[in-house]
Amino acid sequence: MSRLVLIAAAAGSGVLVALSLPAYCHHWLAWIALVPLFYGLRRAPVPVGALLGLVFGAVLGAASFLWVMVIPDLKAQHFALMIAVFSAYYAAFGALYAFAKRRLHGWLILVAPALWVAAEYARGNFFFLAYPWNFIAHSQHENLALIQIADITGAYGVSFVLAMVNQFIAELIDRARALRWRADALAAASVVAATFIYGWHALSAQPPRGPSLRVAVVQANVTTRNGMSVPEQMRHLGAYEELTRVAAAEKPELIVWPSSSLPGPISYWMIGLMVSDIAGHAGAPLLVGGAGGDKFAPARDGKRPYSNSEFLVSAAGRLEGQYNKVRLTPFNEEVPLQGSLHWPSWITRVESGFVRGDSYTVFHVGEARFGTPICWENAFPDLFRRFVAGGANLMVSVTNEAVFGASSGPYQTLAMSAFRAVENRVAIVRAATTGVSAYIDAKGRIVERVADAAGQDLYVRGVLVRDVPLAQETTFYTRYGDLFAIAVSVAALFALGLAAWKERV
Repeated sequence: MSRLVLIAAAAGSGVLVALSLPAYCHHWLAWIALVPLFYGLRRAPVPVGALLGLVFGAVLGAASFLWVMVIPDLKAQHFALMIAVFSAYYAAFGALYAFAKRRLHGWLILVAPALWVAAEYARGNFFFLAYPWNFIAHSQHENLALIQIADITGAYGVSFVLAMVNQFIAELIDRARALRWRADALAAASVVAATFIYGWHALSAQPPRGPSLRVAVVQANVTTRNGMSVPEQMRHLGAYEELTRVAAAEKPELIVWPSSSLPGPISYWMIGLMVSDIAGHAGAPLLVGGAGGDKFAPARDGKRPYSNSEFLVSAAGRLEGQYNKVRLTPFNEEVPLQGSLHWPSWITRVESGFVRGDSYTVFHVGEARFGTPICWENAFPDLFRRFVAGGANLMVSVTNEAVFGASSGPYQTLAMSAFRAVENRVAIVRAATTGVSAYIDAKGRIVERVADAAGQDLYVRGVLVRDVPLAQETTFYTRYGDLFAIAVSVAALFALGLAAWKERV
């Protein structure tokens, strides 16, 4: 088979995976999307395997993340660098697959999905280059029976199942002329059957009855910017005040505004006073997002003296607590390797980062204990679970995705939130500045969204009020985190070591 055909096959797999993800959402494609790539890798030497993985990653990255080009200040060179880093993980996967198949071809039904999970785990956790966005598992966020396994394995378990099925189909095509029942068929069928049986059982199980919290979400569809005049700031808060009055009529016990809902630091007396007054008239605690500290003070010790924060204001108007974002967005809120490396200006003009939070704050309202991961943090499953492991029985996901525009971006983050709910068996209240704001139950169902009469859920105003059940138990994933992904990655390394040993003897 010519190298050009192999490259085309890898590119085709990238397109198919992208089409399976939000907002295209052709979910069924994920079950066959990797077949061309795996089929080609079975015929490729190690250097060509790396090339095929690189092509796959570049096409997948470009097709699924093209929407980021609508973000202000993000240029073509930034996008190209992002895709290059994204593709490097799949180049490593392609090379390792091609190496393993030479000596472990009879075990590829297990080795291939293990290597795939190892690549995704690395992509989701590697220092400031971590980007746990658009795993192949995320294509299945509406396949509720399949994703229930995430309460043990995280999203990585779903990726393992999909990669195993794709590997098996690639083998069937490879051996179509001599098709017979094999151990590989039994292994793949057993894993798929066990996953769905577990999922159907989890979906049918009734959660223990317990308390709930009546929560209101406000999506005002207004955004902040630097340099807003005082009248502009007041009009901005007025938009939230108007919808908060609507929500208050339904007697919520907590009212949530999204991340970056404040037009300036809450320490500014006018903003603090108005927020306190809104909470007092609503008669309910108010969760709001904005800058902690003095945003316009000079930098100290290489840090801009403010944080990206969430504030809980009581019904009496008092500031009850504050969470400062722990995982800052690279090159936007923090400068990676600051003090050790000077980044060229074409990569970032940020010279100093925000103040980073140092704890996973859990707020208390009645019997509810809730964490509030902010924007970027919601993509990281291990960070998200730390709030639940720390006692949260409800999660409030707050985000500002206005810069994403009317693109796939908000739907991709919504899909990840469905997995966060299942992983920890906790209901999620999601508040976004311009959408998608929603309620997600503990089984990953997107129960309700802020939407207009036509069903549009981006760039609309609205309010949701719902009684949200509080979690009564913790999951294996909450207690042990990415144990499955780590164990599978270690097994993949062991398999590669075995392949290397066989090369030498």
